[in-house]
Amino acid sequence: MSSLDPTSALSPLPPLKSFSLTHILYDPTHPLSIPLTLLSLSPIFLFVSYFTLLIFTRRLTILLLAVGQIGNEVLSWILKRLFKGERPYIGWGEVGTGYGMPSSHSQAAGFLVAWGTGYALTLAKRGVRRNGGIVEMKKDVVRRWRNGIYVLGLVIWSLGVSYSRWHLHYHTPIQIVAGYGAGLIAGSAYFAITEYIPIHHPDSLVGRIRLGIENVWEGIGGAGGWELGDAPGGWGEGWLILGSGEEATGMKTSNGVRRKGKEQ
Repeated sequence: MSSLDPTSALSPLPPLKSFSLTHILYDPTHPLSIPLTLLSLSPIFLFVSYFTLLIFTRRLTILLLAVGQIGNEVLSWILKRLFKGERPYIGWGEVGTGYGMPSSHSQAAGFLVAWGTGYALTLAKRGVRRNGGIVEMKKDVVRRWRNGIYVLGLVIWSLGVSYSRWHLHYHTPIQIVAGYGAGLIAGSAYFAITEYIPIHHPDSLVGRIRLGIENVWEGIGGAGGWELGDAPGGWGEGWLILGSGEEATGMKTSNGVRRKGKEQ
């Protein structure tokens, strides 16, 4: 008898559980439900973006950002167990089990807003050469507008993610605001430690630690970013390039700040 025969005896399945990380319920009658569901899932999609950027750019900054987001998730897990806030619909396990205070999705969005805003504000310190003149002045204007649009888009996205958690009945407004605020604080502190202080105070303890990590990372991950054809410093080639002196041809460090003795 064929195994596709519905009357055939089948082995019983073991007890199964839903993978709640990507399991979201929504109201199919509301026109915004599907877009907001996708927005609610976007913090998870970020890690795919980080992985892709890390492979093709081999930048330490991207690695540290991904590590920071993971640390932010751990912080959210700890805060949930400290506050032990209930979900808005107690007893409805389909719309979220476990504690709901603070909202981890809102916290992830707030973290990226704080980090991204700091990155946009420090782009001028990341080894961009200034030659002066009208052309450079026009480029500066374009950069400021571009960075402003980037930050505005990031803020709008983060607010959409936060709102989606209320619309989909997973969190209360207080839980969302608390999560967003915690993310802003965590993201600001993390950016200051990993990016701002090393850029503005490279001789500080934090700056020296960052430089030490960077030396190891350039050896493992490559001294340059991805280029079609002859990519300088592919994975595992970094120490060969650094040891042969090719770094002196103008490669920047992974956070965009050139080391002492090189062109600023």
